[in-house]
Amino acid sequence: MLELKQTQKLLPVLTQQLQQAIKLLQMSQLELTEAIEQELKENPILEITEKDEKQEKGENQEDTQGDAHEEIDMEEFLNRYTSSEEFVGKDDREYPDYENIVKKSSNLRDYLRWQAGLTIFDPRERVAAEWIIENIDDNGYLAYPIPEIAKTSGFSIELLENALSKIQRFDPTGVGARSLKECIYLQYEANGEKDTILEEVLDKYFNMLDGMHLKEISKKSGHPLEKIKEAIDKIKTYDPKPGRNFSEDFTSYVVPDVYVVKGEDGFEVHLNNDDIPELKMNRYYMELYLGKNIDKETKGYIKNKIKQAGWFIKSIQQRQKTLYLVSKSIVKFQEDFFEHGIKFLKPLVLRDVANDIEVHESTVSRITTNKYMSTQHGIFELKFFFPAGIDNVEGGQMSTNVVRNLIAEIVEKEDKSSPLTDDEIVNILKGQHNIKIARRTVAKYRDILNIKSSRERADTS
Repeated sequence: MLELKQTQKLLPVLTQQLQQAIKLLQMSQLELTEAIEQELKENPILEITEKDEKQEKGENQEDTQGDAHEEIDMEEFLNRYTSSEEFVGKDDREYPDYENIVKKSSNLRDYLRWQAGLTIFDPRERVAAEWIIENIDDNGYLAYPIPEIAKTSGFSIELLENALSKIQRFDPTGVGARSLKECIYLQYEANGEKDTILEEVLDKYFNMLDGMHLKEISKKSGHPLEKIKEAIDKIKTYDPKPGRNFSEDFTSYVVPDVYVVKGEDGFEVHLNNDDIPELKMNRYYMELYLGKNIDKETKGYIKNKIKQAGWFIKSIQQRQKTLYLVSKSIVKFQEDFFEHGIKFLKPLVLRDVANDIEVHESTVSRITTNKYMSTQHGIFELKFFFPAGIDNVEGGQMSTNVVRNLIAEIVEKEDKSSPLTDDEIVNILKGQHNIKIARRTVAKYRDILNIKSSRERADTS
């Protein structure tokens, strides 16, 4: 019976600690510094190491959750914990000027994440939802097919579909649609109305709406022309780009979490710890705890705070170590990119990195969230290095990022007086780069790149 009570008491504490460690993994650098500041306020055992104070790092990094009454070497205990390890620092190299480190961003995805936090997901489904949200473009559409996201993320199509169905009920209505037709349907269903003629027009004659063949639709459907007009007028009231009201770009400064620099022996990875303070145990409270002139209640309170402080510092260590190992693995898999640029970015999935460093896929997913890497080719989110692949390429797969970059280059070099059509871009990709993709895929990538159609580009030339 005594053992049962101990299990009930310890399990919630352990769960809370593990939850804290998981949260630290997915925090951005700014969020991490804020979390450290909050912990410093709440735990008197923790304090910041002064810059001129030299700390000797103990070789023994074991957990401090053993019996607190056992004999402890004071100096070893006080110096055992610091919030970083030697391998994560960055030395005195030349790094990009922060004034040149800017990010163009949209707050649509942040708004969707906020709603996801209020939605009931099981743990795996919540991570899958993050992948869905990351792949929603600024217009509110899902930029990649579910099978492509499944291949990249390692999640099943069924799990991603379930997550998408919940996201499609988020605000703005129509978000997460895979096509204009689905976008309109989502908005129609959200209104809770029932219009059988409108549904029939969408289901059977949607492709005819572009040319506004009202009479032909009326003739084929058997519905009066006036009713068809009413249905189409109602369709026009729906927003074809539900995300655009959230897509006003703003400029924000991005401080990289990781620097990749080329050294004599290849590419080196350095973590940016400039804003992450070194933490240690407060000597006064430790001496008070180890002393004899202290009552039982105070001793218990200090013991609990010591455990919390030890776990918190160790969790930060683990976060930094995981970030370092994942970054090293990314550099290994994407070495050609770091050497030659975006055209050499390869398809990569979370599972590859997870297996390489022997951690779970969810750990890689969390540590690559809201983290940035500085390279000689620019600053990129860590998730950028996990692009989906296109199979129809001679010699193997090619990253979709590379294909989009090629499309942008082709359009940039086109004759402005006679812009290239999507079919012509398809032929150029096939003839010059051995890439075989459909015209609709080119159109989708062009839309993601905010490149207008050939007709619209001709009008503005």
